[in-house]
Amino acid sequence: MLGRLRRLISAEGMGGPALILSIATVGGGACNFFYQLMMQNLAAFELSEINTFLAILAIAGVPSTAISTVLIRYTAKYNAEGRNGRIAWLMRRTLLLALALGTVAGVSIVAFLNIPEVRSSLNITSSAGIALVGLGVLLSLLVPVGSGPLQGLQRFTAYGISYGGNYLIKLMLGVGLVVLGLGVAGAVGGVVVGIAFGVAFSLLAMRKHLRLKGERAESGEIWRFTIPTTMAALGYTVLINADIILAALLMERDPANVYTSATRLASIILFLPGAIAAVMYSKIAKLHTQRRSTWKVLRTSILATALLSGVVALAFILFPDLVLNILVPNNPYLPQIAPPLQVLSVAMALLGLANVFMLYGLATDGHAYVVILLLAVGVLFALVSGIASTGRLFTPMLLAQVMALTGAFIIALSSLYLFVIDREQRSLPK
Repeated sequence: MLGRLRRLISAEGMGGPALILSIATVGGGACNFFYQLMMQNLAAFELSEINTFLAILAIAGVPSTAISTVLIRYTAKYNAEGRNGRIAWLMRRTLLLALALGTVAGVSIVAFLNIPEVRSSLNITSSAGIALVGLGVLLSLLVPVGSGPLQGLQRFTAYGISYGGNYLIKLMLGVGLVVLGLGVAGAVGGVVVGIAFGVAFSLLAMRKHLRLKGERAESGEIWRFTIPTTMAALGYTVLINADIILAALLMERDPANVYTSATRLASIILFLPGAIAAVMYSKIAKLHTQRRSTWKVLRTSILATALLSGVVALAFILFPDLVLNILVPNNPYLPQIAPPLQVLSVAMALLGLANVFMLYGLATDGHAYVVILLLAVGVLFALVSGIASTGRLFTPMLLAQVMALTGAFIIALSSLYLFVIDREQRSLPK
């Protein structure tokens, strides 16, 4: 038993990097989780608005996920080929693109959220929160310019400091500002300052490459990868954030706060296996470039993710009241959170596995995963629209069930596709 576990965690050299990155990722996830716990205990009546802002920031910042994925893949590729000049060229070009795109996106988001009808529909009260979201969108697009190459070069210690520091600042400053009475603006402000730290540290860590003489890379190949990557990132980000916005739109403030409390607690299931997925992606991208089998790394990642997610999900499902009384004893909605939390735990466990499948597909040019994610988004909104058309009142439990069905749809299609991939991988050299 111990021998088998040792072989699993050392697959393709994942043990050491995964340990380093796990400390940062689990630590960052813990900070993010404690941030949500503190918001539920200190600002429960503003929770839906706070997380609506954060969901908008995540969705508007989708290009940052795509940029990061592209930079990880091509940094790993160029590093394997010994072409550091191409890494420098790619980083500088990406920095200029991120600045331009982030400025336009940030200004557009601020203008859109200041439309009176939009503010009213989303129950937005904080003008400062709107401005901070606009700034956060710009900064979020700059983060991957440094953090992506750090992962691609497998400099996991520096990446871990950047990643973990971001969430530590989010926790300490965000909670501190809320305690001082700054409410929604303070909660969002802590997030934005944390992102700013991630930008500054990662760029500082990659300053040597930024200064190198550039060697022009084949941009056509990069763009062919960027487009499906952006679509995949958009699909996944919408799946894990749109429900909060839907809750704000479809429910009154109190049930929206109940749903937001439940889904943010369940989201810890997504953060725990994050290190596995991050290490897997860079390893598989390198193996794919070398035309070697990637199946062993994928299988290890799926098993580890399922184990980590499953343990937490079972705790939420079997002992919801105990968990809630320990974590959020001061939440005024406490008696109403447990039922949707149990269903959302299943949904988040499924979506955590979906993230592994998505990154594997992107690392191996398996664009079928892009189609699967976009179909899942379609299923999510089709279910919501279908229920709304019947005139049925949306409740936290009903929206949680929609999320669970959507997650099950993704895993069913992904498993079918993996069956095909398995057959192909067996024919490659070990």
